[in-house]
Amino acid sequence: MNLSFDMKKHLTDEVAFGLERMRDSEDAATKLYFFSTVYGAAFRVMNIEFDPELAFIHHVTQAAHSMIDARLSRLLQGQEKAVAIPKKLFDRLEEALGEMLVKIERGEDTYLVLQRIFNLAYSTTGNGYYLYLKGMLPV
Repeated sequence: MNLSFDMKKHLTDEVAFGLERMRDSEDAATKLYFFSTVYGAAFRVMNIEFDPELAFIHHVTQAAHSMIDARLSRLLQGQEKAVAIPKKLFDRLEEALGEMLVKIERGEDTYLVLQRIFNLAYSTTGNGYYLYLKGMLPV
């Protein structure tokens, strides 16, 4: 990713803060709230220094947040009870964010970890949960 030192530091500091708070939180809604710091930080940095990989990070993490948030909302409203959230979802999401953070710090490609983040979020959709139950979509 082609970012100045200051912008890269801002991004990694924000992701690290969100990840730390996710790990310290007990409930899914709070974890998801702190997950939103990732796409928020990417958006702010992107408005100062655009980079295609940063735009991809923003888009994937925002889409992942939206999918997980939609499932949490439906469950809280008592809808679609057959589609649950995989038990290890947030643990795996935290692991993936930690890996993404390291990759950003090292200047390595984030595509595969973003793919994993998206697939984790996809497991909270109707079809994604079905694939997860069949063992085709690991979490």
